[in-house]
Amino acid sequence: MMKKTTLKLLAFLTAVVLAASAFSACGVDPNVKQEDEATADYKVKIDDEDQETERDGYYAYGKGKTDPVNVGDVSVNVKDFAVRSYELGFMMAQKKFDKPKDIPLEAAVQYAFIHVFYDDFYTINNKTVQYRSAEEKQIRDVLKTQFGTDDFDVTSSMLYNADKKIFEMWIPSYGTNIYYNIDAVNVSSDEAEIITTFYNELERKTLFGRATITVRIQDDKPVIYSLKAE
Repeated sequence: MMKKTTLKLLAFLTAVVLAASAFSACGVDPNVKQEDEATADYKVKIDDEDQETERDGYYAYGKGKTDPVNVGDVSVNVKDFAVRSYELGFMMAQKKFDKPKDIPLEAAVQYAFIHVFYDDFYTINNKTVQYRSAEEKQIRDVLKTQFGTDDFDVTSSMLYNADKKIFEMWIPSYGTNIYYNIDAVNVSSDEAEIITTFYNELERKTLFGRATITVRIQDDKPVIYSLKAE
């Protein structure tokens, strides 16, 4: 009994530590909604080039090469994958992986777990952490959809409760506004490399970071293959 209790405590602490890393990277207070440049009065100042995506009161403001591209016969939503690079590189603190299998197990499972319930991290507006549970199939389905593989020993994750045969996690509030410019999209026969610069504010004066995400076509669907963020 003591061993099971200890493992559950470790699982909870792991989720808290990963969440703390995300807050540190993004500068987000989980209990305070970000309202700086996204207020109604300010939004009228957005120029025509800004591609604004709003969900649950938060915004992703994109400029640059935001139009979808075709890789072979498959359309790739460049903006969505730019946001994925922000989630993985800065919210999950995964600065580099050359293939999906390089992602640490706990980070991969937590990323998949959150995407079971939310399309985008930046829209998560919980006033307090929220308890959620998910089945193994749900975790594997997200991994397969996002990375083209579920070749992870997911039940070895500390988020897995072997007694209940479910994954459990307290999901924090990642809610924030994202300001980015897609600098380049390099397309080959089966891949698209999306290079994005992120900023701290809508005017894009202060650099937050840069990320290069490679999207590969697999079974006629675009999936995340590699990432480098700095």
